[in-house]
Amino acid sequence: MSQDWTVRRAALSDVPAILAVAAAAWRDTYNGLLNPGTIERFIERAYSPERVESRVIEDHFFVAEGAEGIVAFADALEQADRLELAAIYTLPKVRGHGAGTALLSKLVELFPERDMSADVVENNRKGEVFYERRGFAPRERLEATLFGETVTERRWWRPAENAVASQGQRGPTSGAG
Repeated sequence: MSQDWTVRRAALSDVPAILAVAAAAWRDTYNGLLNPGTIERFIERAYSPERVESRVIEDHFFVAEGAEGIVAFADALEQADRLELAAIYTLPKVRGHGAGTALLSKLVELFPERDMSADVVENNRKGEVFYERRGFAPRERLEATLFGETVTERRWWRPAENAVASQGQRGPTSGAG
């Protein structure tokens, strides 16, 4: 069931709520995919108050809120060839209610001529299904190390809504597979 969400640019006052969403989403999403210690270290480092404050200021960082307050966030970075979704997470109890889709729609609205990418840990079915249903397709494989744990990610690509012929910058058409 979807509900109406207010999507807006994140403010520094939102950092505590963002931290709560990130911790709950990471623990739920990566349980069984990553070692528990890796999950906790990642939350501690990537979602420290200082790091999130910096991301809110420097990135395209949005939150989705409803009656319960902030339930989801998206963090996007402009790269030379695409808009990179560095993170998009929703509280587990409201997944499937449209908050993530509302955030993604806001980014598409703001960057209609940019391809989008998102790196997803392989076998993260929650992430893979989300992107697949919203027009993304998996392409290249990437190896990463998170606090000593090796993980394989797939870069998922979504073509621009309004590709400009003269732009000439598109995502790769094939990847390691």
